[in-house]
Amino acid sequence: MKFSSVSFLAAVFSSHPSTPLFGGSSSVMVVSASSIVEAVKKESGREKREGKGRFLGAFSKADSLRETLLERKNKKPRKVRHWKPNEVEEADFNSSTALGRLNSTTSLLGRLGIEPSHTKVKSFAADLSDGIPCSKRNGEDDVKCDGDYACDGINPDHVGCGSCNGYAACFFATGAEIEDQSCNGEGACFLSPGIVVEEGSCNMSYEGDGSMCALASGALVGKESCLGGFACTKRDGSKIGTGSCQGYISCYARVFFDEEAEGRYSDGPGGNIGDGSCNFDRSCDTFRGTVGNDSCNSFAACAYGWGRVHDGACGRISDSSDYFACFVMRGTVHDNSCNGVFACDDTYGRIGKDSCNDSYSCTHSSTFIGDKSCNDVGACRGVYGYEIGSCACNMEEECLCEEGEEGYYCDNRDGVFTDAQESTCKRSAKAPKGRLNENVL
Repeated sequence: MKFSSVSFLAAVFSSHPSTPLFGGSSSVMVVSASSIVEAVKKESGREKREGKGRFLGAFSKADSLRETLLERKNKKPRKVRHWKPNEVEEADFNSSTALGRLNSTTSLLGRLGIEPSHTKVKSFAADLSDGIPCSKRNGEDDVKCDGDYACDGINPDHVGCGSCNGYAACFFATGAEIEDQSCNGEGACFLSPGIVVEEGSCNMSYEGDGSMCALASGALVGKESCLGGFACTKRDGSKIGTGSCQGYISCYARVFFDEEAEGRYSDGPGGNIGDGSCNFDRSCDTFRGTVGNDSCNSFAACAYGWGRVHDGACGRISDSSDYFACFVMRGTVHDNSCNGVFACDDTYGRIGKDSCNDSYSCTHSSTFIGDKSCNDVGACRGVYGYEIGSCACNMEEECLCEEGEEGYYCDNRDGVFTDAQESTCKRSAKAPKGRLNENVL
């Protein structure tokens, strides 16, 4: 299911990751780009809560919801203007209330780290709704900044040919450097000051996509990355490699409800993403951490997790065959591990190299798993209280712990977990000294 209209998102899901990803009991709150633009243009708006220096959603309903949860006790009423202030009072009012901030375009931009002069704002906000003619490298004619407010607040000289086309496509992406054929679609690079977008990135995959790289201040987006609706929204400060984050909500670093954090909301940017990673719908949705090269390439593969995913892990190829690999994973997954349907789902700990590569392997485990271990269906499921050494538990459902009312129980009466904990990869008699037999799993 995709949004039926081209809206700019503050699309915040109120559900916990355990509820359906889309639909069911989940709800979506959306703020359109047009409403935000008009709030600035008409000097009217809605209240935005003060966070810890982080812009959470362009005056979205998520701010008021977060405020309700975190600050409903002892909440101080905001100031209401009942007088015509002098210059000092005006400045104080603008710095202390949400209404005051919305009454000044410059104050709004200041909250985003943008401090343009009135001259710059005026000159960059010229009527460019019909676009600026330009020429591609091959000499063909094209256009940039085509659309209402498409290049308001950004110097068109820093916009490549064929870029920033669409309603508010690069609205106040002040200081940005946008190469050719990039940031196309409604709100594509909306309110992303200082973003650097290489050629062919932050674009729509389907008609109606939008906000591909919105609210991503200071991000560096490689070539042909962040393709699809909300693909890299809120990735402020992130470095996205070449050919990554291709898919609907694939790398969106959004606010989500964290039940384990005592009912508080968790927010913030994601981390860096390597080349050829997170290429499927929701593949790295809300993941906080670092993803290496050629990893997390399946549906919801690394969604809602945090930590470090190395190369070739959690879904190596974008063919949907390893869906939910590393879903809600918390910890570290080393090279070429956790490739399989639900492999390493809800895992907490460290997974070594070349491990947990089959369906349901290592799911719900909370432990250290060594190299070349747990490579069969259901192996090492729910392991708790024991470590798994290297080259261990490589048979179907070996080292499987039983699920009970209070969690998983690992039956060690036959010493299976003790043996697994002490396991090491044996050297081949023909292998050179100091090297492991490559055929041993």
